[in-house]
Amino acid sequence: MGFNSWRDFQDFEREVKLENRFVHSPLVSEFLANIKRTLPPRERSLAKESILYRAQIGHDEHELEGGPEITGYAAQRMKPIPNKGKEGRGNPKGISYLYLSNDENTALAELRPHLGQRLSSAQFEIQKNLRLVDCYSVPHHYSHVECIFNPPVSQEDIGNAVWSMINEAFTKPVTNADDASDYVPTQILAEFFKSQGYDGVCFKSSMGGGHNFILFQLDAAEVVTCTVMETKLVSFEFSECANRYYVQKKP
Repeated sequence: MGFNSWRDFQDFEREVKLENRFVHSPLVSEFLANIKRTLPPRERSLAKESILYRAQIGHDEHELEGGPEITGYAAQRMKPIPNKGKEGRGNPKGISYLYLSNDENTALAELRPHLGQRLSSAQFEIQKNLRLVDCYSVPHHYSHVECIFNPPVSQEDIGNAVWSMINEAFTKPVTNADDASDYVPTQILAEFFKSQGYDGVCFKSSMGGGHNFILFQLDAAEVVTCTVMETKLVSFEFSECANRYYVQKKP
């Protein structure tokens, strides 16, 4: 048994955002059961003493005899406050998870800083061996447009398409314009992974070349160093994602 269609994640997303959120409908229950069946090959380990990164906009400033000195935020400031988490891709409001990256530039880029802005950048050391759900490692990543025009048929390809869309959902940057319901699908998945005994989830970043991690326990990683970084260059890259239309010239 496996997924019914490459559209399964979209159906799940629509159901929990617009229909039934806290009491799972048969559609959602079936989707999560199918997710559970495909979890074992998606398990990845993160070894104790691995180094990951987290950044926050701003820094500390101290008055010294020779003038002000800037430093990265204190270690406790670089971690979320327990039980006071803001709404995020992985966590609902009031539950705090730790968001990290395996690449410092990726951690900095995730904040989308403006030119010249200073940020505190911390290295975190993993405190124990962790079991993660890997959302990004599939033989072929499917986009929604590709699935429409060339729908996957085999169970393996359908599974790759579903996990591609799960990865994309986690990857979407958090913005101030987001509605809280936008986070519900990935929050449910993160909590489901947690209920299956996993320590976190990893997925591809859309803001840099690295990968992002959501760790369910705040004490799974601790700050070992922190410094201040300044944004020196901001760049954008664009690709066409819809059919171009042409305006007919008037005779």
